[in-house]
Formats: sequence, structure tokens, C-alpha cells
Amino acid sequence: MHHALEIQEILLNIVAHCYSPGRRRYTASNLVSVARTCRAFKEPALDVLWKDLDDLSPLAQCLPEASHQLEPIPHKVSFTRPLTQIEWDILTSYTCRIRSVQNFNRGLDWESVTTFLNPPTTVPLFPNLRTLRCEYTENIMHLLHLPLPSLVSLDVIFENLLSLQSFPKFSPNISFSIRLLTTTFSRIQVNHVCRWKNLRSVVCPHFILDVDVLVYLSRMPALTRLDFMLSTTFPTSESPLFFPNLHDLKLQSKSLEAISRLLSQALLPAITDFVIVGNCPSRQELSILTDIQTSGASSAIESLRLTQSLLLSRNVPRSEAPVLCFENLRPCMKFSNLRHINLAIGWNVDLTDSDLLTLTLAWPRLETLSINSGWGWNTPRGVTPNGLLQLLHTCRSLSRIALVIDTRSYTELPSSGSLASLGLTLPPRYSINLLDSIIEAESVPAIVAFFVSIAPCSDISLAAWHRNGRMVKRPRWEEYRARWDDVCKQVKDAVSRRS
Repeated sequence: MHHALEIQEILLNIVAHCYSPGRRRYTASNLVSVARTCRAFKEPALDVLWKDLDDLSPLAQCLPEASHQLEPIPHKVSFTRPLTQIEWDILTSYTCRIRSVQNFNRGLDWESVTTFLNPPTTVPLFPNLRTLRCEYTENIMHLLHLPLPSLVSLDVIFENLLSLQSFPKFSPNISFSIRLLTTTFSRIQVNHVCRWKNLRSVVCPHFILDVDVLVYLSRMPALTRLDFMLSTTFPTSESPLFFPNLHDLKLQSKSLEAISRLLSQALLPAITDFVIVGNCPSRQELSILTDIQTSGASSAIESLRLTQSLLLSRNVPRSEAPVLCFENLRPCMKFSNLRHINLAIGWNVDLTDSDLLTLTLAWPRLETLSINSGWGWNTPRGVTPNGLLQLLHTCRSLSRIALVIDTRSYTELPSSGSLASLGLTLPPRYSINLLDSIIEAESVPAIVAFFVSIAPCSDISLAAWHRNGRMVKRPRWEEYRARWDDVCKQVKDAVSRRS
């Protein structure tokens, strides 16, 4: 064996490439195979395999079959008898490797969970556990009495405010995350959260936070995530709202004006992921894109999503809806680190080749560009095929697009030389949603040749006129959808023949 493989860091780097936490079900067997290769690989491979668990069921499944069984309903593992000392020794050889558990409640029935809460040992059962997530129940309170010497982060899911208020205080050295996932709308006041000085995340999408709560949260240096509702009558705060380390922010309100008032009072220098959900029936409401700049977020923001929660009244004709144009989006050009932009508002859209090229030149790292994916543009105009080609050439990292393409005058088959001159090839996987793009029969051959030429070896996903969108009531939508389905099929067949 090469001497380099005697270095622990190199071995850990090798085994890390064999495993993907997001695809544990499919890649865990790779680590098992690596662990069986030789003694040198065994320990690093097991460390990576057991580092992050979704729940505790894998611990039970590593014991002899006679010790446990799988209950089909609910889908949980349960112990069938008390564990022997040899079986406890097997468990402790794995529990010492665990660094995080995504949900302590799931995977095992409660009687089996209590087995872990009462181990026959004086040393900690989970000595290296750093991150723990659990659903709050009366039984889970026993978990807080376990010796967890390395725990630094606790994420608790609460059913309601009453359970949040009954949750005890704990070590100030542990950062605390609150999740209130009930769909019952309510209001959180400062007395609900003032017991904790180390909040890292507060997720309560159906709860309104009072201004006093926001002032209190702004004093939390560990706070990195906020998700809440804002009252339409949000007042002016007398204290500064400075969130120095807040990275992930989702604001919901029936009025974007209330969100604008908050942004005018807040400083958010570290925001990278910003989601805004509100009602924007007029151009004045969309000025919120300018207000984001005043909060100091423009230099850090990487992902921006603006969604209209309340669509225009059904009595209002689509032709009378506001029009989204370049001037509305110009403030976004200040977001130089933008990687993902998703706008989903009930407006018509009027953006040309030059408009989109001007915008995307300000976003060199752009990966996702989605404009009204569920609503459409409601216009025969859009980006021309040549404009789309220039857009793809400008943003080489772009892999997901949702916009309208103008095919009205695109009837001549493109020459391979004209497309190859830009040296453009799409990434291996690419998604283009053409929304409510209009296409006539005479444009189909040219459009097919266009996409085949720019995607010779890509797994390209083309779609248009989604049935679950708000475009299916437009005139001739079934006719246009059938033509785009034909385009997609021809492109896929041509690309598969080449590869």
C-alpha cells in the first residue's frame, strides 16, 4: 500500500468522494464496500458512513435480526427484546461516530427510542453528536437529560405556541433553532422567545412577528435564518434592526409595502437567500426591488425569489394587468453575485433580447433565470432564438431557464456554422421552460434544428404550456402545446441518436 494512504486526511478525502449525503440510499453501499477493502480503509469509511443520520433506525438494523423487527404501519423499526451487552458494544462502536441526527423521533418506535435514552453505561452513548433535530413531545424531554458533551446545535419542531412556551431553557453554549409548522395563523410576541439568548434559526411561516420580537432577534449574533409573516400595519421601530449574520430570509405579507417599511429600517449585509411572498398589484409595489438595496443586501445576495401570493381578481381581464419591463428589473442589476432569480407575479411581461442581455451581463454567475413560470408572459413577443443563443453564451453557468421565445419569424433552418461560431455547448443537464410561447407550424423544423444544434450531447429538458399553470385557458393553447410537444420529442430523439 502506498505511504500516502497512511495519512488519515487523504483517506477521508477518498472515501468522501464515494458518498453523497443527499443520496444516502444509493451511495451508502459504496462506503460499505470501501470499509471491507482493507483495515486502513475501514475506519475512515465507517466514520463517513455514520457521520450524518436521518434517524436512528440504521443502528437497530446493524444488530442481529433476532433483536429487532420492522413494523409496516407505521414504517418503524422496534426492538423485540432487551439488548445484550455484546449488542450494546456493537452499538457504541457506531454511536461514537455520529455527528448529526436529522430526526431523533422517527425511524424507531418510542419504546425503542427509550432504550437509547437509558443505556447501561456511565460514558456518553453519543459522545461526538453535534447537531440534533427532533419533534417536540413530552417524551422527548428525556432526551435533554442525556449526556451530549459535544452538542452545539439543537433544532426543535413545535406544533404550536403552547408547546414552545413549555420548552425548558438549556445550556447557553448550544445554538437553538425553532420551527413552528402549524398552519394556524397566530402572532409571536417577545415573551415567547426571550428565554433564549442563542437562537440560530426561527422558522414560523404562519406566524406574525411583532416589531419587539424582531428587535430582540436582531441582538442574536448566531441568527442565520428567519421565515415569518409581517403584519400589513408593521410600525416603525425605535431600535435599529441589524442582522449581521442573517443569511436566509423569507418574508410574507399581504402587502409588499409593509415589507418595504421593514427593509427601510433593517441592515442585512450577509443575506444570500432572499424570498419575498406578497401581493404586488401595481408598479409602486414592485419598488421593493429598490428597497432591498437600502438594506445593504445587494452585494451578498445570491438567490432572489419574488412570488405574488394573491393573484389579480378574476374579474380583471389579463390585458389590464400591469406589464413587467426592463425598468422594473433594473434595480436587480446591483446584485452582482446573483446566481438564482425567480419572479412569479401575476403580470404580463415585455422583455426583449437587449433587455435580458443587459440584465444578465450584471449577473456573470447566474444559474437560474425564471420569469413568471406559472403565469406566463401573455405576449407573442419574447426572446428570439438568436437572443437566447447570446444569453446562453453570456451566462455559461446558466442551467435552468423559464421565459418566452419569439418564433414568429424564425422559419429558416439555421446553419451549423452560425451556431458553432459562438463555441457554445450546453451543460450535461439543462432545463428550458418556454412557458406560453406561441409557435406556428412553419416554425417547427427551424426551432427543432436550433435546439439540436446547441444541445448535441446534453440531457436537455424542454417544456411549454404546462397544464397545471394559468396558461391553459388562453386561445389555441392546446394547439401550441401539441406543437411544442412535437418539438421536444424531435429534439430528444435527435440528441439521443447522436449520443
